[in-house]
Amino acid sequence: MGEEKTYGILLKKTLLANDDAFLEFFTEEYGKIKLSVRKFGNSKKRKSEIDFFRLLEIGIFEGRNSKSLHSVSTLAVYSRFSGNLELSEKGFSWLGTLDKILPEEKPTPILFKTVCDLFQHAEEKHAEHFDLFFQVVMLNFLGFLTRFDEVKGDCFFSPQTFQFSPKPFPGGRKISNAARQIIEFLRRSNFSEFYEKKEKLPPTSFLEVEGILEEIEKYHL
Repeated sequence: MGEEKTYGILLKKTLLANDDAFLEFFTEEYGKIKLSVRKFGNSKKRKSEIDFFRLLEIGIFEGRNSKSLHSVSTLAVYSRFSGNLELSEKGFSWLGTLDKILPEEKPTPILFKTVCDLFQHAEEKHAEHFDLFFQVVMLNFLGFLTRFDEVKGDCFFSPQTFQFSPKPFPGGRKISNAARQIIEFLRRSNFSEFYEKKEKLPPTSFLEVEGILEEIEKYHL
C-alpha cells in the first residue's frame, strides 16, 4: 500500500542503538499503532516535530513485515502541559495509561476525540477535575464501571463486585452521596457536558472519589 494518513498523538518513544526508533501513537483511524522510524536519532527535524502533547498528522507506510512512519506534521501544540509541572505530570500519566490499556490497532474514534479534547482544554486551575474525568473515561471504556445512581443518599459500595447497599456488608465501603453523584455525572457525561459543568463539582469530595476509583483500578486493572 502507499502512504495512509491519520491524526495521532505520541504515546511512547523507544530509541534503538543504531539510531532507529519505534514510536507508539494513539491514532484516530488505527487505534494504538507502533511505527518504525529509520535514523530517528540523527534527524533533528523529526525529533523536534515528533513530541508529546501535540496533535499530529502522520503518514503511515505498510511494508511486508512492519509499518513505518513516512511523514509527519504538527497540527496543534498542547502548550499548557509544558508550562505547568502538575499538568505535565498528569499528562504523562494519561499517556502511560493509554499505552497500557489501548488494544493494538483497534480503532476507537470516539475515545480518540475525547482524549484530544482533554489535552486541548486541560488547565492548571481545574487539573483535578480533568484527572478524575480521565480516570472515569478509562474505566468506563474498559467496562469496569457501573451505574452509581441505583441507590440514593449515602450508601455502601464494593469496588470489587459493584454491589450497593444502604446497609454495611462484607467488602463494602461507605460512599457519600456527593461522591456517588460526582462519579455518576462523570460516567454519563461526554466531554462537552463535563467541561460546561465541571466548576459545579464539589472539590471537597474529590479525595473520596479518587480513593474509590483507585480501589476499582486495584481490583480490575
